[in-house]
Amino acid sequence: MAGLSLLVFGATAVTAAQTPPPPLASEYAGVLAKVFPSIVRIEAIRLQPSDGRLTKAWVGGSGSIISPEGYVLTNCHVAEDADYYRCYLYDGELIEARRIGVDAMTDLAVLKLDLTQRAKNAAPLPVATFGDSDYLVAGNAVFALGSPGFLSQSSTRGIVANPSLVLPEQTAGKMILKGEDVGMLVRWILHDATIFGGNSGGPLINAQGEVIGINEIGVFNLSGAIPSNLARGVAEQLIKQGHVIRGWSGLTVQERLESAGKGAGVFVADVEPDSPAAKAGFVAGDVILAADGHAIEGEKEKAVAHFYRLETGRLPGNEFVIDYERDGKRQTARFKLAQREPAEGDDVELRAWGAVVRDLTRGLAREERLPDQRGVWLENIRPGGPSGQAEPDLRRQDVLIAVDGQPVGTVAELKALTEKLIPDDSTGMRPVLASVRRDGAVLSSVVELRLSNPRSRTPTAPKAWLGIASHLLTPKLGTRLGIKSEGGARVTRIYPGTKAETSGLQVGDVILALDGNEVTARRQEDADVLARMIRQYKIGTEAVFSLWRDGKKIDLPVALETQPTPAGELPYWEDDKLEFEVREVAFDDRIRLQIPAAAKGVLVASVVRAGWAYLAGLHPDDLLVEVDGKKVTNIDEVRQERDAAAARGAEWLVLLVQRRGETLFVEISLKPLKPAKS
Repeated sequence: MAGLSLLVFGATAVTAAQTPPPPLASEYAGVLAKVFPSIVRIEAIRLQPSDGRLTKAWVGGSGSIISPEGYVLTNCHVAEDADYYRCYLYDGELIEARRIGVDAMTDLAVLKLDLTQRAKNAAPLPVATFGDSDYLVAGNAVFALGSPGFLSQSSTRGIVANPSLVLPEQTAGKMILKGEDVGMLVRWILHDATIFGGNSGGPLINAQGEVIGINEIGVFNLSGAIPSNLARGVAEQLIKQGHVIRGWSGLTVQERLESAGKGAGVFVADVEPDSPAAKAGFVAGDVILAADGHAIEGEKEKAVAHFYRLETGRLPGNEFVIDYERDGKRQTARFKLAQREPAEGDDVELRAWGAVVRDLTRGLAREERLPDQRGVWLENIRPGGPSGQAEPDLRRQDVLIAVDGQPVGTVAELKALTEKLIPDDSTGMRPVLASVRRDGAVLSSVVELRLSNPRSRTPTAPKAWLGIASHLLTPKLGTRLGIKSEGGARVTRIYPGTKAETSGLQVGDVILALDGNEVTARRQEDADVLARMIRQYKIGTEAVFSLWRDGKKIDLPVALETQPTPAGELPYWEDDKLEFEVREVAFDDRIRLQIPAAAKGVLVASVVRAGWAYLAGLHPDDLLVEVDGKKVTNIDEVRQERDAAAARGAEWLVLLVQRRGETLFVEISLKPLKPAKS
């Protein structure tokens, strides 16, 4: 009741002379204040294959600054496949970043802040401190920090539910990232501090303000974090060399079979041909009991992860000792590990092919039963693009092995060959013979490589035209308006500056006949009858229009003029890098969009969905009036200003556009025009 009394009467109890009491301090306020400044809100533009191209979308996540040099630790699924990163520090400071490396097997990544963007007198970066995740026990207090839903930094509190969780596949499934099973190595810290989308990559801290986990997943109504001891080691390797080097035996293992009875160890399910384990004589069905002197854990769901951690914790060339059982006899094998390769290659867009491609990996080549790893995997194809329109058409999961008889082994080789066949500034088409593997066979296909979509701009013959807009007069409408006519075309607008305007035509006139020929427009499908009749005349002809006006019929001579050039016949320019197209403004555009005749500019004809211009907020039908502060009146000026911005190394192209009677600025990143960094 005391709380209720304070709530009801608190407003009248404080006078102007009194000072409100300070807010109650949290038990862990000092702990959070220690860690909060090191939290980073991450925004990235992710590139994902769709419809034969890499589409762009904003994604968000969290991270922690882990060094004074500006290294930020986050999740792989936040940083992967992204082309641009910007990070917001605790105080709102915005700094761009670049990706140092990602590790899909542990879902970890490292970015580096561009500290040259900071003020010279800026304070040193706050750095998070790692704690020892091995000391966690159920019941420990923890805090999940991060930036959920693109919001500013926040915190939730909970306790550790399980310090070493392995997800059971039967209920939770697997977490697959870039072809890797994250659960092979990660034992998650299960806790009940709530996380949301955007918290990914943010730190899980203990009551001492130390990072003891990297938040990653939701498990039913709980949350899972990657242990800090694992994350710290991976981050060190990513910072040092950009990737994690791991040993590989060629063994695929699974939990001990129920039919084999109780016992420890894991079963060998598969042995990669020509792998170190195959050369050591392993076969499916062997039971691995220990690796490098470490007995495999007895808990079934943890045994598999234990073996893979022991294997991948060694480096290529290290000797690996396995104790195993075959036919009831215990044996020991010693062999040197090879280097583990990524499960999937990176996605690369080849516009000339209308496809997104990847390098073949060892695992993919075996899964698809390919004879070797030479060739390029077609991951995604645009149906209306060169590959989709090939004869016969190329398909997703085809493997391209040769072009015009020249073998192609990697994406880099295909990219270099394509640039020779059809240079980056080419507007033409180049037919090639592509050889692909499909379903065990080698097929040949003719592909017409091109960078832009072909279109016809053949001018049509000039036609007669009347400068009005009209709609058909149906019998019901005629009756309602009191017009005694079985049909016709009712004038709804007269275009300014036309002969129709000077002739005396008025809005509301109903055109009944043209030189005595009845306008038989009565149904919806007759909407174009009047225009078709006018097009039969010669340009400049004066035709007599029979009209219904003010309850009576009148005849009015009107000179017919040349139809304005259709939009499809006007000059256009496609910016295939920034992914939008502009053209000259057509007469119909001015009518449709109500653009004044005096307004100068260039019309945005189309914007590729999920492209760079789309991401910046450019819309079709925007009237482009300025580029980087300079007025533009034709497509050549737009192209010149865009090229000039790229030549001087500008980061942004700033457009001033008119949209629905208002003007606004649109800022497009020029990153796609910059050469890729090695």
